[in-house]
Amino acid sequence: MTLTFITIFWFTVRLAQAGLLKRDPVVNWASVASSRGDKLPDFSYCGYRNSDSALPTIGNGNTVLALPTKATDDIGPSLQQAINQAWQNGGGTVRIPAGKFYMTAGIQLYSNVIVRGTGEKDTTIVLKRKPTRPVFTLGRFGIAPKADFGYRSRITNSYVPVRASTVTVKDASGFVVGQTVYIARAVTESWVRTNGMSDLVKNGNHQEWISVGTQIMAPNIIKTISGNTITFKIPLTDNLNSVYMKAEVRAYTPPEPTSEMGVANLQIEAGADTCSGTRLDYTTCNYAAVRFASWTVDSWASGLNLTGFNKFFEIQRDAARITIQDTIMNRNKDIEGTSLPSDIVLRGSQVLIQDLAQVGLDTARSYTVSTDSFTPGPNAVTRYETDSGDQKFEPFERWSTGLLAEDSSAPTKFGNRGTTGRGWAVNAGVGWNLRSDVTFESPPLGINWCVGCGSPGDSNGNATLIQSGNQVKPRSLFAAQLQARGVNWYDRGGD
Repeated sequence: MTLTFITIFWFTVRLAQAGLLKRDPVVNWASVASSRGDKLPDFSYCGYRNSDSALPTIGNGNTVLALPTKATDDIGPSLQQAINQAWQNGGGTVRIPAGKFYMTAGIQLYSNVIVRGTGEKDTTIVLKRKPTRPVFTLGRFGIAPKADFGYRSRITNSYVPVRASTVTVKDASGFVVGQTVYIARAVTESWVRTNGMSDLVKNGNHQEWISVGTQIMAPNIIKTISGNTITFKIPLTDNLNSVYMKAEVRAYTPPEPTSEMGVANLQIEAGADTCSGTRLDYTTCNYAAVRFASWTVDSWASGLNLTGFNKFFEIQRDAARITIQDTIMNRNKDIEGTSLPSDIVLRGSQVLIQDLAQVGLDTARSYTVSTDSFTPGPNAVTRYETDSGDQKFEPFERWSTGLLAEDSSAPTKFGNRGTTGRGWAVNAGVGWNLRSDVTFESPPLGINWCVGCGSPGDSNGNATLIQSGNQVKPRSLFAAQLQARGVNWYDRGGD
């Protein structure tokens, strides 16, 4: 029997009326706001070049690494020499050919140099011994140089909400458009106390959350100046309340950054004697496969397959505009002891982590992504997959700001880490279309959101919870915010 168009239409309408056709609810993310005017942070500035453009196309390589004399020879010295030569020539791509090669950790990349293999599993690097430094460091080794501080002026607004782009200062005459600045403020006793962090106790001992006077600083760039009103390039990912703090805009000159570096299309193995599960107080095996050093900007890692590490990626403080994507992390042993390792340690800002999967031993405990104290946003993690119920997506400690967890299968908690001394771990955090158990809590002087999170009844906490138990549209907040900003090249995670 052939159904007419009218019959099909009538049948569809009847199903909808009966509630049998379920449509994902649409959330107008731009209008979500608290009574104080706090809005969802703008995560569209995360990633390589603030995601204004895609990662660069990788050529076959200006330099192809020569094959070792013996299969088990260390290719590290010749690889480092090839990287150095490419950098001295103004940049280029060093290609490691297909095959299995052995290497000691400790390779350093410089600006405008890319290291790539022939494919995710075609080029394999096996470490000859347990690492005592990262396998690849993009940027500087050692202690990071410090910024030089300049002009500063007090913010006069009584309250600056999350996602505000402008502030008024006492005197803007010392600032210029395009200048790098920190939005800075010192921790006060009243701010700590009102957030409920004055009386933390662990095992009968007082735990200090954050020392009074500690500077919390978020980097930004001045976009425009009108009188004493400053507009920033990136909307703020923290709220500023003059009752509890005296915030300021503080100009700084960064050290010369390293930029335009990438690692791609490699399989890297920690070796037969895995580093996964190593106690965190051991001096070996607790180094990342890939580290983005301080003051590294506009750099990336893509198409990696990493096996047997205790820490897979580390983004150090003051690194910015970093993309990590399309990578598999194989954690093949559980941790010894109670302190958990992290797949990714995040201390930088404007970092985009997308389309990663953690595989291996499903009982291997770890954090997916952990933030350090005062990690400044925005930072975005989207489409992070794990089959393990023993993983945690949880900011680690002490007032990180502006973190997005989106379309992830890992159990997720944004909130108060209690009497450990780490306390409120995140402010202005957002969960979006999370598919596992979630707990989202908001600090007394802050706010966190979870939109489209968990199964019905699985979303817990006092945060702002919207459409719990329902997957919502847009499917990707990050993609929607990019599109709203007029960036149209991005084609992942859309509806």
